Amino acid sequence: MVTADQSRRALRLVTSAAVAASSATLQRLNGPPEEQRAALLDLVPGIVSHYSDGTSALAADFYDDAREAAAAPRRFVAEPIVLDRTKKILTSVAWASEPLFSGDLTTADSRLAEVVQFETARPYRDTILGNRRRDPSAAGWRRISTGKCKFCRMLADRGAVYSDATARFAAHNHCTCSAEPVFYSQGAEVYGNEASVMQYLASRKKRTARQRATLREYLNTNYPDFHG
Repeated sequence: MVTADQSRRALRLVTSAAVAASSATLQRLNGPPEEQRAALLDLVPGIVSHYSDGTSALAADFYDDAREAAAAPRRFVAEPIVLDRTKKILTSVAWASEPLFSGDLTTADSRLAEVVQFETARPYRDTILGNRRRDPSAAGWRRISTGKCKFCRMLADRGAVYSDATARFAAHNHCTCSAEPVFYSQGAEVYGNEASVMQYLASRKKRTARQRATLREYLNTNYPDFHG
């Protein structure tokens, strides 16, 4: 069986291939910046779609393997999940192409890599979290991280299990973290350390200014040896 960290590394290989493909596309473009942007808007969504199929399938296979290893009760087969983010991808590609109008290919390439990496990694996480919500034997999910930045290290600390079905997978630019499903063992309620209040707070999409300040202070105090 593939381990959670091996699956995370496989995810990184697929997203890196997607970034390389988009970068090669950008490097081949010529002509006025308007034409280059139009070409990116036309081609990049297809690149993201192709590699998203790969990351979501990778996650579904990993989910089923993890479920079998945990001897989870009841039958369930994971399905790849790729949400329709066409509008968001087009908006992001338009943003990434802005530097082309000032002749800054390097910045455009960097921005495009940021967009493509994020969008191709997302279906993997969506597949794990989405199937977890449908699976009656799933207790939640945990974050698998390299632990190189304080934000991701805190979210993954103690092998925290996010059992709240509404818990969001928070990811920063170029984040290489993945998710692992957690199951009830033969119906038992004990499955690991529940995520803390601070971990759930950090997972929110929207936070107040006070919550952001509290989170920043917590990260700096408890994870001073990590960047971010």
